[in-house]
Amino acid sequence: MCDIASITMTSAEKISSFSYTVKTLKTINQAVDDVTTSLKDVGFGILGTLDFKEILQKKGLDFKDEYRLLEVCNPGAAKQVLESNPEVGLLLPCTIAVYQKNNENFISLAKPTSLLANIHDDKLEKFGEEIEQKLVQAIEKVK
Repeated sequence: MCDIASITMTSAEKISSFSYTVKTLKTINQAVDDVTTSLKDVGFGILGTLDFKEILQKKGLDFKDEYRLLEVCNPGAAKQVLESNPEVGLLLPCTIAVYQKNNENFISLAKPTSLLANIHDDKLEKFGEEIEQKLVQAIEKVK
């Protein structure tokens, strides 16, 4: 397991209250491929990928930077959450963005602990921490 508190961050990396973001020197396609593989190693899969550059351009909007949103799921974890509180399904699946900003590439996770913060359920809070550790571990492995 990866302990989030022990991860050393460089100036290009940050942990905010809502997201965990790292800079990568990989291309967007390589980062997406590597994150997908790394997620499998910790029991997660990709349900789908939204390519916002493509989506927005098809709608006639000028969007120059690459932005892929990965819908990430561990079926067993999703089942537990849904059985515990069906309304928490509104927060599923977990999402990881791989994107360009100012000619640099980033991998960013919407932190499950932040998403679950307003639920006020100790069991789900602990579960969110465990899921987040696995997702951060997968990102750290490929950054």
